[in-house]
Amino acid sequence: MLLTYKEARKQVGSRSELARALESGAMRRIARNLYATDGEDSMLEALSMLYPEAIATGQTALYLQGLIDSPPDVIELATKRGGTKISNPAIRQSFIPQEWLRLGASTLVHDGAEVRVYDRERMLLELMRSRSKLPYDIYREAVGSYRKLADKLDIYKLEEYAASMPRGGSYLGRVLEEVF
Repeated sequence: MLLTYKEARKQVGSRSELARALESGAMRRIARNLYATDGEDSMLEALSMLYPEAIATGQTALYLQGLIDSPPDVIELATKRGGTKISNPAIRQSFIPQEWLRLGASTLVHDGAEVRVYDRERMLLELMRSRSKLPYDIYREAVGSYRKLADKLDIYKLEEYAASMPRGGSYLGRVLEEVF
C-alpha cells in the first residue's frame, strides 16, 4: 500500500517511529512524500500519487485501455503547460495548454491502481494528432482496435473535443476516414 508522509506518520505514530520503520524494513521510502508498506506497489499507482494532476496519454493510455497489446517503453504523461518538469527517466512528459488538458480526462483501474487517463474519444483524436510520431505497427494496431469499437464511440464527444482542440477539425476528418 502506498502512503503519503502524513498518512505514514499517522499509521506508525510519530516521526521517530517512521524512521524506525524505515530502518527495520517495515516501510520503504519510494520518493519524496511517498512510502510503501509492502513490496507490491505499482509504478502507475506511485505516479498517480506523486503527480495527481498528470494524465496518462499516448502509448500508455492506448495500452491501459486495451487498444494495443505491447506495454510502452516509457510512461507518457500530459501535464499543464508551464508546470514543473518531471525528471524521472521512465516518464515522457508532454505539456498541454490548460484549456484542453482536462478535456476527456477520466480514471480507470489497472492492476488495482486508479490512474487518470484520457477517454477513448480523446485518445482517438490524440492518435490522429501524433500519428507521425508513433511506430507504424502501433498506429495500425490502435486504428484496428478503434474500428472494432466504432459503434461504441460517442461521435458527439468526438465533435466536441475536436472543436476545442487546435486543428481538431482535420483530426476529426482523419478519424472519419480511417475508423468509421
